[in-house]
Amino acid sequence: ISVGGLPDGIVDTDMIAANAIATAKIADDAVTPAKSTISSKILQVVHGSTTTFYQTTSSTMSDIGLSASITPSSSSNKILVFGNIGGIETSGDNYGGGELLRDSTVIIADVDRGIGFTGDSTRQGTNSPFSILDSPNSTSSLTYKVRFRIPAGGGNITCQTNGSRSAITLMEISV
Repeated sequence: ISVGGLPDGIVDTDMIAANAIATAKIADDAVTPAKSTISSKILQVVHGSTTTFYQTTSSTMSDIGLSASITPSSSSNKILVFGNIGGIETSGDNYGGGELLRDSTVIIADVDRGIGFTGDSTRQGTNSPFSILDSPNSTSSLTYKVRFRIPAGGGNITCQTNGSRSAITLMEISV
């Protein structure tokens, strides 16, 4: 069957005169808006890493050389922070103590999760992953960094031993 003399029943756009169709009427229920189950988006990703050897015998926290900075685009957005401290070793029958900071604010007080204490004299080659969804309420540049110390009791702690890599990734999440 042909329509209007066209063998295939198809009307090509060059067959329609200019302004031949003024408006189209579409039923209210003919088009359904797309619905998304995702309410958040990743707006930016920043990464930092180090393989620089770190060692301390101090009971005072000090930077291990791992940091990354991010500037949120809205104060209501969150920062997803995750990473891994590589090649942690302790000696002297002690354990390391670590923390994750946003600028000068501690946001994870036990980033090492008690790494190193085994009751023996040494813990070698341990990795320590960490993550947190932070709400900094800021649009200023923020620096996230990791620090370690050896609690009272002697011995030492090292990180990035034998070229191990420590890494941190920051993601700004819209809300």
